[in-house]
Amino acid sequence: MLLQLVNNVAEKDFNGYTVIVPSVCIGNAAQLACDLLISSKGLKRVGSIAHPALIPIYGPSAFELDDQQKSAACELYSCPASRILVFQFRSPFISRHVSSLHKDLGEFLKKFASKVIVLSGSLGFEKRIIDSCPYEYKASDSFKDQHADKLKRMKWNEFQGETIFGGGNALQLYQVLDEQKVPTMILFRYLLEGDNSTDAGLILNELSELCEGFLGLKTDDGGMQLKVPISWKLLFGNDIPELIF
Repeated sequence: MLLQLVNNVAEKDFNGYTVIVPSVCIGNAAQLACDLLISSKGLKRVGSIAHPALIPIYGPSAFELDDQQKSAACELYSCPASRILVFQFRSPFISRHVSSLHKDLGEFLKKFASKVIVLSGSLGFEKRIIDSCPYEYKASDSFKDQHADKLKRMKWNEFQGETIFGGGNALQLYQVLDEQKVPTMILFRYLLEGDNSTDAGLILNELSELCEGFLGLKTDDGGMQLKVPISWKLLFGNDIPELIF
């Protein structure tokens, strides 16, 4: 794994940070939630990661209309004031190298992360009890020790299965981080394919309930102060040209 940090940032600067990682899941809901978090808190890009598991991409920034800012397959965004580090994946994985990526991420994160939260999604038709909470979580013992009281207040169901259908690489990454003794939790929402920008906001709202102490997205009236990324204007491509009709 090749880690490239920018603006004189060093790994030691992340000591004690909470790390938020999206899995590449159904509807890209977790990635959209991270986009929304990065934009709303004004997180700064501090680096990128290259790995054989990542299909390389190179394009314009998702957050700034700046010719000098570019996007890569895996980027890191930081907020020193809130002590959070957010990963963002912008391409699918090459399956035969994913285990190696998880191992490298585990070795990297155990150096400094106080806890890791993996966001994901699952196929809506896999939800067995229709009127139950649409959110489920799976947390390591060390994460539960840190947040036992807060987890009890949440209405989420604790995931008891072995597979999160549509959840991408969430469980595999969780297992690697748990083996590395990193306090880790998966939070996922049951959803359907389509425009999942609304689901992204709902996932972020739940995360904010658990982590309100440092996310700081709540307004005085209990709402959420969110800023939609400029890249969402073309979430499904350009408008259909009228000349084709």
